[in-house]
Amino acid sequence: MSPRTHQEHSPFRVLQASGVDDLGPGRLGIVLAGPGVGKTAVLVQLGLDEVLNSRNTLHVSLTETIDEVRDRYDELFLEASSDSPVDDPMEARIRLERHRMVQSYGPGSFTVTKLDKVLQILTEHADFRPATVLVDGLQWGGLVADDIARLKALVGGYGAELWLTALGVASADASDLPDCLVPFQSEVDLVLELQPGREDVAIRVLYSSDGDGPSPETVSLDTTSMRVRAVGLPKDATAVSLDPRRCTLFSGGAAGTEATFGELAEGYGMREVHFSYPGHEPVRRRGLKVLSERQLRQGDVSLSYASRRMARKFESSQRFRRVLQTIWHQVSNSDQVLVIGVLQEDGTVRGGTGWGGELARVWNKRLTLFDQEREGWYRWDATEHEWVPTDTPRIVASRFCGTGTRELNDAGRQAIQDVFDLSFPSN
Repeated sequence: MSPRTHQEHSPFRVLQASGVDDLGPGRLGIVLAGPGVGKTAVLVQLGLDEVLNSRNTLHVSLTETIDEVRDRYDELFLEASSDSPVDDPMEARIRLERHRMVQSYGPGSFTVTKLDKVLQILTEHADFRPATVLVDGLQWGGLVADDIARLKALVGGYGAELWLTALGVASADASDLPDCLVPFQSEVDLVLELQPGREDVAIRVLYSSDGDGPSPETVSLDTTSMRVRAVGLPKDATAVSLDPRRCTLFSGGAAGTEATFGELAEGYGMREVHFSYPGHEPVRRRGLKVLSERQLRQGDVSLSYASRRMARKFESSQRFRRVLQTIWHQVSNSDQVLVIGVLQEDGTVRGGTGWGGELARVWNKRLTLFDQEREGWYRWDATEHEWVPTDTPRIVASRFCGTGTRELNDAGRQAIQDVFDLSFPSN
């Protein structure tokens, strides 16, 4: 089949880079990634590509409400329009509304039979026959091969292609599907995997039923929007010279470390974004961004998972969950993470704000830590999986996160000042 047009910054340009055709009617594609990497955002990217190509698209969410899904499309549409202005914005907006339908199901309530009824109503009474059906949030652990076969056959019967998201990770040199997808391999036609990197997320073709195995080609995506990055950090980051007025600090505005980062950022003319939640009053309010319930859920993580990663038991209060959710936004928006705290023997950082360092390790962000007890800097070596003593780091990314302990001592305060002095010596 002839390739469809994908937007300039669409992650689905990886298909062209890998020499793989678009999916096509009656076939099944999967977006695979670990938790919090961006599966939903990529699926919305595909949906936007489709509707702007005037292809009817049904988006089914098992994790978000209809309004929340529509908000995602609207936000992405505005961002895409600002990067690549369209000739007729009103006509493009009409296309978005005309060619997109959204359905939402609560936990455990989605069935193939219910989807069949929706498709019948859309085709018979709404003059809407989808070319693409997207299903986000399917729980693969409770499925058998026949479930996916029935779902694929149903969608194929309407002449549409089917895309699903799946939670899982393949090894870098994998030649087979990850364990979560092995029982369904006979039904799978294409798998795109998201791999978190130091400053970006790479998307690659992990599996194609028409190919010979994983493609070596990858496309680099921005960690926030999951759109193709225009420019990344150079490999030799020590050579970076930034204008502080073009830099953005992402933090939480709490007393201690975060407030100190904010004060220095303001002094250097930087933009600040401090993520918070309703009912919380941070110390620092310049650049305050109070997250909505939907935005908070984007950074949701089970406390059991966080406890396993951090090798400690976290409290189960709503307030603490909100703190973890806001930290997720701080780190996911940044290409570099600077933490002030205490490094423990197991390699984690003491306290709840240590979750920021753990996320940076999981997503392979550029990560450095000042240990207030040892009074020294350490960088995370992702290759050797260990902390390595280092000199005072420089800010080398225009989007960086500064976070850490509320109990900031004089050594920690001076360490932050040293970072700014070294990074912007002429200011």
